[in-house]
Amino acid sequence: MGAGSDEMLNNSMQQLEYELAKSISKLSNPVSQNIAFIEGHGELDSLEVIDIVKSLKENFSVERVKIDAQLSSLKNFDAIIIAKPDSIFSEKDKFIIDQFLMKGGKIFLLVDGTSVTMDSLQSSPATMAIPLLVNLEDMLFKYGARVNTNLVLDLRALPIPVVTGYVGNQPKQDLFPWYYFPLIIPEIKHPVVNNLDALKTQFVSSIDTIGKPGIKKTFLLSTSKYSKLTNAPARVSLNVLRDKPDEKQFSRGPQTIALLLEGVFESVFTNRVPPQIEHSKEIAFKEKSVPTKMIVVSDGDIICNDVNKTRDKVLPLGYDKYTQREYANRDFVMNCVNYLLDKSGLIIARAKEFKLRLLDKQRI
Repeated sequence: MGAGSDEMLNNSMQQLEYELAKSISKLSNPVSQNIAFIEGHGELDSLEVIDIVKSLKENFSVERVKIDAQLSSLKNFDAIIIAKPDSIFSEKDKFIIDQFLMKGGKIFLLVDGTSVTMDSLQSSPATMAIPLLVNLEDMLFKYGARVNTNLVLDLRALPIPVVTGYVGNQPKQDLFPWYYFPLIIPEIKHPVVNNLDALKTQFVSSIDTIGKPGIKKTFLLSTSKYSKLTNAPARVSLNVLRDKPDEKQFSRGPQTIALLLEGVFESVFTNRVPPQIEHSKEIAFKEKSVPTKMIVVSDGDIICNDVNKTRDKVLPLGYDKYTQREYANRDFVMNCVNYLLDKSGLIIARAKEFKLRLLDKQRI
């Protein structure tokens, strides 16, 4: 966003090697890796992720899976995606997810810290954001991350329409920045987010890191330096749009909303399982993982495409109907999955930089 034509051209050329190499790799490796979208805990339904599933199926085999306490439910998958759960995970399901990671599986977790929706504001100018706990908190803590039960407000935000008056009987609407919808502009040079355009988010929470030996932590996405935190339960009101914001209150600095964890993880069930499970050959319980990766995002809506139910139409992932702009959510999710499952190091090519030596037009 806001880049000049020369800069956009340079960024496109910069990605050319990666795009070519990715296509060659796809053609030369006919056996695709398997990804499971976990369901059964209030996750996004198939229609709400249909756009990203369509993109993923170009390179991977994708299925929807209910764990249902079945030990073999994730056996044939290389990665799992948990997209915006809103209800409790049983200890059995959590154990299966934990052991999936211990045995080298990759996890892409998109989980909200609070429960709040814009639907609640359709009929009322205010609603409440309440803490959302899905029984994965202790597991995440053990792995080195914590999704806080708060909301991040950011002065760099997407706009929403607000009625400002009436012309005759017709309401007049104007767009105002809605601080609960931070506009995220990636700033680091990591392959997942390098040269990525802005991302659309909704009701995000901050992520803290926990010191764990053997785990490398990389902050992938952060809000702007003009951020503010409010702990749940919190009142979310459209009235904040009436007055000019006090910038002194938006001084908490960048808040992490996407975190990459890499290394050897310790099981959350270490010293918690009975001997018959710990020594069972069928279960093959592991206290420590092989080197593996996981990505945690504190906004489930990053992967959710809007659905126009009146017209029975699915909108592209990242599309904002008010600004009529398509943000880079799809590219971000694809990059995350590619990074988690990339065994050849191919995605490292995304982080390469070079500058085109353009002619000096003035001197010419």
